[in-house]
Amino acid sequence: MTDPSPPTKDRLLEAAEHLFASRGFDEVSIRELAAAAGVNIAAVNYHFQGKENLFHEVCARRFSAQRDRTLQALEALQKESNPPPTLAMVIRTLVNEYLEGTLAADGGPGFLMAVSRELHEPEACDRGAMFKNMIQPVFSSFSSALQNVAPQLDPDQMTWIIASIVGQIHHFIMRWVKKEAMDPQNETYGIMLRIFPVLGEPLPVYIEQVTDHITRFTTAAITGMNREESA
Repeated sequence: MTDPSPPTKDRLLEAAEHLFASRGFDEVSIRELAAAAGVNIAAVNYHFQGKENLFHEVCARRFSAQRDRTLQALEALQKESNPPPTLAMVIRTLVNEYLEGTLAADGGPGFLMAVSRELHEPEACDRGAMFKNMIQPVFSSFSSALQNVAPQLDPDQMTWIIASIVGQIHHFIMRWVKKEAMDPQNETYGIMLRIFPVLGEPLPVYIEQVTDHITRFTTAAITGMNREESA
């Protein structure tokens, strides 16, 4: 006996994520969404009340999975007592979970590109809700974990450090995404790999090396800041 087809709402979410990732919000019509999902056009309005809300739910579904994965990893780390977490372990956990959840997840890189484009279109992305429901919980959990292992950091320092870590993560994500979107026969592709050879490695190796770099770089920076302030 074959499995029944997924519910209409799930099929629309899957089709929408793929289409939005590959072409962007404005370039996809409701008719195309319905056709890709194999459903009636009216189903889009019935389940989501329009294309904008469908995009919001696609964002929420993807980012909820990333948020929950990261929060669980940070929570598990903070429960460790033998050995107790270190600064490097806390940073490594956030970086690795973020990279794995974005680059290694099915469709993750393409979806990230789509969301990056749409963040500049307020009618297509509820940025306030995304920050409150997706970003703020991870920020709070990571801040708490950092405070536990580096209590000397004040709130202002914490904000700068987290912004720096997230900026590094996004930089290396976009390097990989852009490389993957290029034709290997393109001259620029070869130049990129000569300048930054790790882009030519398999994805697991890339994630491992980027995680190591960001962890070591940030840990050393925080340690150096502490020395300066205590001198």
